Amino acid sequence: MLINFKKLLQFLILFLGLFLITPSFAIDLPNAMEYQETKLTLNGHGTRIKFFMKLYEGSLYLESDSNNAKEIINSDAPMSIRMDVISSLITPDAMKTALNEGLEKSTGNNINPIIKEIKQLNSSLNLEVGAGDFFEFIYLPNSGIHVLKNSEYISTIPGIKFKKSFFGIFLSDNPIQKNLKKAMLGG
Repeated sequence: MLINFKKLLQFLILFLGLFLITPSFAIDLPNAMEYQETKLTLNGHGTRIKFFMKLYEGSLYLESDSNNAKEIINSDAPMSIRMDVISSLITPDAMKTALNEGLEKSTGNNINPIIKEIKQLNSSLNLEVGAGDFFEFIYLPNSGIHVLKNSEYISTIPGIKFKKSFFGIFLSDNPIQKNLKKAMLGG
């Protein structure tokens, strides 16, 4: 019985390891982006992994490089988070669930002040999604977060409070994934 358990354990380790080394959908990540006459450059990017599976590439674009997460979150300056889907496991419902959980963590479980904005975000994500798609969440002061899928405009979610909470999903003291935060901050 011990031999069978050992073989099973080796198989599981090998099987789960394949998810980390299996080539994912190749993305063409731009070093810079321009939106409504605002130019942003890539600050850093990393891979979101959950249960040993690569789900998406997360990228942070800023006007100038920064590794200060608190300053980025609190800044009322143009910036963007881009999510490049690399897994066929990503669905609209999975994205909504993950972002909603991230917003709860980012706000310390106090989403009441941004509940209207969360509903708008969720309705913005009702489109089909698959490997190769990308979403851009571009914050512009006095406007809000512009949601785009594959560079096609979907919606604008107003408010600096929502912007801080949204960017906090990735950059707060309680981020969705610590090594993704570090990578987005250029480290």
